[in-house]
Amino acid sequence: MSVREVLEHGDFDAFAEALAPDVVWVGLAPGQLCRSRDEVLSVFRAAMERGHSGHPELVGEVEEALAVDPHVEPPREQNPELHQVFVVRDDRIVELRDYRDRTSALEAVGL
Repeated sequence: MSVREVLEHGDFDAFAEALAPDVVWVGLAPGQLCRSRDEVLSVFRAAMERGHSGHPELVGEVEEALAVDPHVEPPREQNPELHQVFVVRDDRIVELRDYRDRTSALEAVGL
């Protein structure tokens, strides 16, 4: 299943499989950094345990990057407009990067 299909289906297990083992996730705040699939999944699982869920929507796409609105519910207080860019190589997510809003994420991928 391609990363695009994983996002369209919203299947967490498929998302976990799509992450490269050495994926890097750069958050908005200084020091918000994950350097492995295990670290990324730990953050996602902790958010789910706190009652958050997501319904990812692809909002922009270029050759190796996808701009995504994660539609986090309930929205996070400090970043209610959070969007992400997923860098994809060989059908694996190798990098996630957070952006404050859709415009910033789209600009980051050149759209």
